[in-house]
Amino acid sequence: MNKKQIYHLLSLILSLNVKADRIATVITNLPKEKSDWEKWVRIGSDNLILQSLYVTLKDNQLLSYLPIDLSQYLSQIHGMNVERNTSIINQAKYVQALLDGSGIRCVFMKGVGNILDGLYHDMGERMLYDMDILIDGERMLEAAQVLMDSGFKTHKVFNPLAYPSTMHFPVLIREDFMAGVELHRLPVQYHYIKSFSRERVFETQKESSAQLGLWVMSDTNKIIHNFIHSQLMHNAHYHADVSLRNLYDMLLLSQREDAIKALGHFKHFERKSMAYLKLMYRVFDLPLPEKLIQSRSLLIKRHDRILSMSHRQLVFHHFIINSLIKYIVLPFRTLFDKNARNYVFSRLGNRHWYSEHFNAYKRKFGKRREGRKL
Repeated sequence: MNKKQIYHLLSLILSLNVKADRIATVITNLPKEKSDWEKWVRIGSDNLILQSLYVTLKDNQLLSYLPIDLSQYLSQIHGMNVERNTSIINQAKYVQALLDGSGIRCVFMKGVGNILDGLYHDMGERMLYDMDILIDGERMLEAAQVLMDSGFKTHKVFNPLAYPSTMHFPVLIREDFMAGVELHRLPVQYHYIKSFSRERVFETQKESSAQLGLWVMSDTNKIIHNFIHSQLMHNAHYHADVSLRNLYDMLLLSQREDAIKALGHFKHFERKSMAYLKLMYRVFDLPLPEKLIQSRSLLIKRHDRILSMSHRQLVFHHFIINSLIKYIVLPFRTLFDKNARNYVFSRLGNRHWYSEHFNAYKRKFGKRREGRKL
C-alpha cells in the first residue's frame, strides 16, 4: 500500500462515527502485510490521530482485525493519554483559579478547549502538548507574572519590544505540570485579528460542558479558528499538506454547527475557507453540500499531488514555500504593515532569535516532518 491509499484508509476509519455503513469497506481495505501496518502507524502518528483511530475502531468493534501487538500498543498509549489528559484538565482548573484570583478572565482554546467542551468521543482521543489560554484585555503580561509567582518558568526570554505583534507569551512550564501553559494576548496572528478578534471570542464564550466554571470558545468560533490556524497561520493552504487531525476536528465541529454558515461571513477568505471545507468533505468521502459543489478550488488536486510525493520531494516542497513566505512575502509586508515591521525588526534586534530560528529550521527539515501542533 502506498501513502495515498493508507491516508484514505485512515480518513475512512475516522469517518465511521458519521457513516457507520462503511465498516465492511474498512475491513476489506485494512493492511495485509506487516510493512503496510508499519506505514499505517507511521502516517497515523505523523497526523497525530493514532488515539482517535483506536477509539473509533474500538467503538465499532474492529480491534480484532488489527495485529494483536498493534492493538495492545494502541490500547496502552490510549490509556496513558487518558491519564495525562485527566491530569491536564485538573491543572487547567488550577490555572483558571490562579487567574480568577487576580480578576483575569480567560478562555481555553484549541485542544484543551475541545476536550473541555466534550467534542471528542473519548478523553484519550486528543494529544495535548500545551494549554492554550486566551487572556482578556491587555493583561497577558500580568497573567504571566501571576503564573510565574506560582512557580512557573519559561526557557525563552520574552522580548518586550515585540509586544505589539506578539500573539502569545513564551510557554510557561512547571515541573509538576503535564503540559506547558501558553497565554495568548490574541487568538490569532496580528494580520488576521481584524477577521477574528479577542473581543469576538469573549463576547460569545460559553461554559465548558465537562467542567463547570471553565470557559471555551463557541462552536462557530472553533470552526473559524480551526480554519485560520490550519490554513492561514500554518500556511497549509499554500503547502496543501493538511493534517488529518485538523480535518477530523473540523468534521466533528461540523456535526454540531453548519461550518459553511460559520465561515460564510469571511468574505476576504471565503475562497480559501470554502476550499478547506470542500477538502474536508472529499477526504472523508462525504456528500458535498450544494454550495461546495459550485465552488472551484485547486486545493484538492494539490493535496492529491502532495500525497504522491516522496519524503525528499515533500521536504523540498515545504522548504521552498516556507522560504518564500518568510524571506520574500514577510519583508514585503513590512512596507505597509507596522505590526509586520515590529515582528521583523524586534526579532532581528534580538541576538537570541538567530539561534532559535536556525534550530527551528533544523527541527523542521532535518528529520521526518511530524504533524503540526493545534
